[in-house]
Amino acid sequence: MKQKNIIQLLELLSELDGLKNIQRLSPVKGRKLAENDAEHTWHTLMWFLLLEPFLEKKINSEKILKMILIHDLPEIYTGDIVAFSKNHTHTKKEHEGAKKIFKKFPKQINKKYLNLWKEFESNKTKEAKIAKALDKLQPLLQHTELEWKGWKWTKESIKVVEKNKRNHIEFNNTLLDIYEYLIKRAHKISK
Repeated sequence: MKQKNIIQLLELLSELDGLKNIQRLSPVKGRKLAENDAEHTWHTLMWFLLLEPFLEKKINSEKILKMILIHDLPEIYTGDIVAFSKNHTHTKKEHEGAKKIFKKFPKQINKKYLNLWKEFESNKTKEAKIAKALDKLQPLLQHTELEWKGWKWTKESIKVVEKNKRNHIEFNNTLLDIYEYLIKRAHKISK
């Protein structure tokens, strides 16, 4: 590999490390600080790893893993935007962030990963739907299982969650069962 390419890859890897600096609202077991985007990505990957045997048999697992791995990379430039508050401006900023980060990928793969990110965002293929559903379920577990002062379950907050998450999950019975279990837990702990 040419030194120029090595330097380009190392600079990109250093920039990608910035995902660790993007704070989210979801709690982490055993600490007061919320998770960062890199931790969210890792945990969502673990969700897929553990649930894969219970999902459809005819899915491209490698594609799902890659989608999950890259889905939040644009947030290196935009920061995390709470899904419930996203609007057209936020979506536009995320698309600009995606173009910027994937343009820095090696020429052989930059379009491939930008297109994969767009597929995730469009949520039309079965792989995108699974990746998106897991992205929605992962923080729901954290907010229902962990005691954390930054989030209180109320009837209103549960309605907001149901409005913003269920439609991403109801296509798959296994994921829907998990979602419904977590929503029942949210109702039990709501005040």
